[in-house]
This record gives sequence, structure tokens and C-alpha cells, in this order.
Amino acid sequence: MPPVDHPEDDLIGLRPIDFSTNEVSVEDRFDAWRTVHSAAFDLTPSQDNRNFRGRHRTWDLGGMAFQTFESDGLRFAGLAEQTKRDPLDHWVISLFVNGRCTIGDSKVLLENVSGIPHLTALGDPFHGEITAGKAHLLYIPRDTCRETAHLLDAASLTLLQDGMGGIFADYMLSLESRMPQLQQDDLAELVAATRALLLAAIAPSPDRLEEAGALINHALLERARQCVQDNLQNPALDVNFILRGLGVSRSRLYRLFEASGGIMHYIQKRRLLAAHKVLADPAGGRRIFEVAEDFCFNDAAEFSRAFRREFAYSPSDVRANRPRPIADRVHSDPHAKDLTDLLKRMQS
Repeated sequence: MPPVDHPEDDLIGLRPIDFSTNEVSVEDRFDAWRTVHSAAFDLTPSQDNRNFRGRHRTWDLGGMAFQTFESDGLRFAGLAEQTKRDPLDHWVISLFVNGRCTIGDSKVLLENVSGIPHLTALGDPFHGEITAGKAHLLYIPRDTCRETAHLLDAASLTLLQDGMGGIFADYMLSLESRMPQLQQDDLAELVAATRALLLAAIAPSPDRLEEAGALINHALLERARQCVQDNLQNPALDVNFILRGLGVSRSRLYRLFEASGGIMHYIQKRRLLAAHKVLADPAGGRRIFEVAEDFCFNDAAEFSRAFRREFAYSPSDVRANRPRPIADRVHSDPHAKDLTDLLKRMQS
């Protein structure tokens, strides 16, 4: 019987290469992990690895590949340093979500902690060690950035830790959550945008910053929103507080929040939403004036007036009804493929 087409399949997001050492016997786990990554790295144990744990998911983006992995600690080296075979002609951007990485060559030694991206040319000699943790890797074949290859080569074994590097780090962190929603038709635009933002981070220029402008503004807005969210109960949270955290001009910050009614309006709205959640919690026992103080309102009367303007009902109405929030739903659709084939195909 011929296969039946399912139109809804076209709506399924990208399916990652998905591998876990739990799929193999305990004694073979490190060897399996080494084999999976053998196209890019030569891996060796940093300790007793008889029960090594690791999992990676890698998405084929067409002109790039994005990988997220969690593993125990290990040592690694580039294939050029080991003189075993021709290395891949890719660059890789590494961002550790947690854990530490030491990487270098005969001249440079980088001590990298979580939250700071670093770039490595896989064709160059390098070696290093990672602790147990989670990281994101972005593999970039030379053909994707051939006209600016000299800039990426010059940035190999450097930390991207200035303002634009921080924006690129935030962008990489956002990619993992975006992958399940991406369709094949989105990939060309995603690769072009990623390339523009990377070049703006490595070698900023007016033209590159303009090309990456929309992404930069989006990343700055997300960083500002996160700063607000992390400091809702901090009385010092104001425009100057956010400016110090982002390192942008006052006028640019104001432009970022124009659509939200202004930065101070956004801060108050987020505080009111957070207070609403506290008041609606059936297990919560804090009184309304205490919740108002928690979220930096001067008194309960000011809080109640702002609350009613925002929601058209009072804090006491919420406390009486105690509505329950709806839990977010999570969906994943893994599909096993081969990482080595993907990385080599990107080079062909």
C-alpha cells in the first residue's frame, strides 16, 4: 500500500538529531559519545567514565547547525592537533549555560565560564577540558561566511564578552526554545539573521550593526524585559538601573518600550501582574498591603488604584475568587539521525 500523505505533517517543527548515552550499555557510553562527536573533536575521559552521561540534540538549519548538549566532564582536542585526519572546515561558537570550559592552543589559554560565548576554528589546533554542565554549540561552515572568513579566523579562541557578545549570548540561549516552532521555510532567514548578528558581535561596523539592527533591538528588548522581571521586588528598579545593566543610551531604551507605553509603565504592569499571581494563589497567605509593599508600591491605596486601572477589578476581588493559572504545555518531537553525517554534509 502506498504511503498516505498527511498535510498536518508539514506543520511539524524541525526534528533534531537526538542521542543519549542511556541508549547504550554502561561500559560503552563514553566510547559512544566519542564516536558521535568524532567528526569535530577528539574526546578523552577526564576521570573514571564507566558510567558517563551525555545527551545532545542537534538541528540542521541548512547553512548552520545548532546543538545543545548536557554531559559529564571530559577533555577534548581539535583533529588538527591530533594529526589523525583532515579536520572540518567549520567554526563553532560555544556557549555554556552552566559549567566551565578551558580551551587554548600553544599560545592562548581561555578560562571560560557560563554565559560568555567563545569562537573556535575547527581547522586549527586546540585542546581543552569541560566540567559537567550544559552548553549550546553553533556550527558554521566556511561557505556560509566565506567573504568574512578572515574576521572569524582572527576571532578564533577569543571570548565574545563585550556588549554585542552579550546580545549574541542571549540570542543563542533563545534558539533552543525556538527550534520546535521553526519550519523549513524559516531557515534561510534564520541563517542570514544569525550570520549578521555574529559578524556584528565579532567585528562591529556601522553597516553590520545596521544589517543586524532588528535582531539587536529584539535582543536588547528581551534583556531589558528580563532585567525588569528579575527585579520586580527591587525598589531601585528604574530607568537608570536598567541603563546600567544594558549599557545603552536613554533614548534607545525609550524607543524599545514605545509600543509598551513607556518603560515605567511596563515596569508597573509587570509588578501588577506578579502581584495578581500572588493574590490568586490559594496557598498564599500574605495580606494585600504586604503584597503591595513586596512590589514596591508606597501604600495599599496606591496599589489598589493602579490594580483596578489595569484589571478593572480590585485586589480583594482576586483574593476572594482565587483563580488558578493554566499550566504551560510542552511538546517535543525527537527524531534520531547522525551528527557526523550532518557536519560533513555541511562542508560538502
